Amino acid sequence: EPIEREGLLYNEDELRRYYELPSGGPDVILGVCDTAEGGGDYTFLPVAYVHGDDYYIEDCVCDNGLPEVTDALCAEVLLKHSVKQCQFESNSAGGRTADKVQELVKSKDGITHITKKRTTANKLTKIIVNSTFVKERFLFKDVSKYTPGSPYGKMMRLLCSFTVMGKNKHDDVPDGMAQLAEYIQSLEGTKVEVFK
Repeated sequence: EPIEREGLLYNEDELRRYYELPSGGPDVILGVCDTAEGGGDYTFLPVAYVHGDDYYIEDCVCDNGLPEVTDALCAEVLLKHSVKQCQFESNSAGGRTADKVQELVKSKDGITHITKKRTTANKLTKIIVNSTFVKERFLFKDVSKYTPGSPYGKMMRLLCSFTVMGKNKHDDVPDGMAQLAEYIQSLEGTKVEVFK
């Protein structure tokens, strides 16, 4: 049973879900990577299949293992889905991760172009202001399509337990989703409007 927590930002039942990807292939396949900053942090890399205005979260890396493990997992998921572009957060360890993963992908003739971006914005603010975009434009697999212990299951658990009240032990998944939303909006050239 899900634990009722105050101030949950993402409730399981308000997220858009899908069983199968639309037919006809995606417009493009994108990813972002929120790299672990150490201390049991998760390396989180969601893979989005873009169909028009919708973003289907088809796969992910969501792992709090050591860099040599998570680097390989990131390269693997980028190769598996032929991800076209992936943006890595380049704070502290992130730059190293991006270079290492790019090297691994190239060595296997992968097509992924990795870019790096420094994050400066307040993390909690970034997570909150991008949550509407995530809820309106992202689709997540139906619960019947993944197991709780899988990377996808871990991602959903970490996303749907994030609270805007008090402390979160792990904010890597909601942070990664916000990063993906911002990356998409920058590619779309969307003007993000801030309402008072």
